[in-house]
Amino acid sequence: MRTECGGLIARDDLCLVEVLAYRWQPGRSCRILGLFADAGIPLCYLTIGNGADGLRNLALCVSRQHFDATAKLLEVIRADHQPRAVDMREPVTILTLYGPHFYERIALASEVYQALCRDGIDTLSLGSSVNSISVVVAEPDAPAAKASFRKRFIWPE
Repeated sequence: MRTECGGLIARDDLCLVEVLAYRWQPGRSCRILGLFADAGIPLCYLTIGNGADGLRNLALCVSRQHFDATAKLLEVIRADHQPRAVDMREPVTILTLYGPHFYERIALASEVYQALCRDGIDTLSLGSSVNSISVVVAEPDAPAAKASFRKRFIWPE
């Protein structure tokens, strides 16, 4: 049985930035996102989470046109926050399945993740909100990821 959703949005030609295992310090850590704002670099994806060691992990996506400027910001982040790892991967695609009524759907994120896993597609990051679920995949994997979603979900053309 396929699950209904409102649609699928694909955004490609992006870079995935990961800042892994850094100490969160209120006020100071918030400047990481401010660096991108100050540089005029819009973020089209953002997740921040905790690692098992109590350190934070951040993943965000920016347009590849901002690759050089982002690389410079990562040097500032390395110096200021001393994360264990900083990585920038490109090209990546964000695929977003959206509502309606995603909040009322049990195990929806699991269904999204399982659809990709069944077809052997590596998910670089996954984030959700009350009305959408977004996954970041390597751009060459995007057509296969869309096909996986099409097998599990149905949306208007």
